[in-house]
Amino acid sequence: MEDNSGLKCILGKHCVYNLFQEIVGGNSARKKFISDYVKANAGDKIVEIGCGPAQLLPWLVNIRYIGIDTNKDYIDSAKKEYRSQGLFLLGDTKLYEDDTRVLDADIVICSAILHHLNDDEAVHAIKFAYKVLKKGGRLVCGEPCWVPNQGYISKWILSNDRGKNIRDEEGYKRIMRGIFKNSNISSIIDLKPLRIPSTSVIITCVK
Repeated sequence: MEDNSGLKCILGKHCVYNLFQEIVGGNSARKKFISDYVKANAGDKIVEIGCGPAQLLPWLVNIRYIGIDTNKDYIDSAKKEYRSQGLFLLGDTKLYEDDTRVLDADIVICSAILHHLNDDEAVHAIKFAYKVLKKGGRLVCGEPCWVPNQGYISKWILSNDRGKNIRDEEGYKRIMRGIFKNSNISSIIDLKPLRIPSTSVIITCVK
């Protein structure tokens, strides 16, 4: 579920979204996410669920990239900016679960998308990731999350996020346990992912 009412609707436009992300430190956070957690190797095949305007792509070097998103404006922007660097598909994971182009991925990225999905939708996205990953491949997720003793400002910011399904660390991992083996799921909390008060969890699942 996503709240696109009022001023939040303008974040659906890639130019406004990009500017907002730059202001809050999104580029630095994305660079850290790729270098510290995704850790792609040259030649890896990467599928990104909810790729937006492909803002992770500048930090993914010498890889094969496929981005999927339901927002046409985001996909059009990604095609215009990065056409030669990847394949960009418009639609949700249900549309591409049997598409041979996404199969045998080394890494599936799901960055800041699960908190826009209800439990059933999130389960489908994780099942999609499991299906398209090769044996030993990794799903890497980064999501805003609730933590104990959340600061007032951080709590207010998360409460006003467009995504209405922000969970705590256990809430995200509970969804993944039904699909990936519990022993293959690891997580870490980042208490300062952005310039503004916020908290996030990074979860890695190995097939």
